[in-house]
Amino acid sequence: MILKRQKEKSNRSLKVSETIRKAVSAVLVRNELPVDAPFIFPLSVIKVEMNTDLKIAYIYVTTHEKIEKKEILSKLEECKKYIANEVVKLIDLKFSPKLIFRNDVTIDQVDRIDQILNSEKVLLDTQKK
Repeated sequence: MILKRQKEKSNRSLKVSETIRKAVSAVLVRNELPVDAPFIFPLSVIKVEMNTDLKIAYIYVTTHEKIEKKEILSKLEECKKYIANEVVKLIDLKFSPKLIFRNDVTIDQVDRIDQILNSEKVLLDTQKK
């Protein structure tokens, strides 16, 4: 029987991802991105996941405003090179990772769970005890 190796996060990977998260957050907070219509809404960097060789950083972002998720990603893709250059200035690593932006879905999942827990069926089931 062949067992798959578990992908364990090393301390180095966790430290690098946290460093990248702080640097990207600092760049986004300044709101000096070179896009036609500047961001007028706050973006939050929820988490950063690094691949095993620390060459790619998957950056999960979200906003609390009601804006299309595709629009957020398209604006970030427009200025990805600028963000990467600014991040390189803020971090001290031998190699700068490639930044890939993704939408964070955990808030949507929390809202969905909240809706389920507050549904009539669940409330009736909890009252039967």
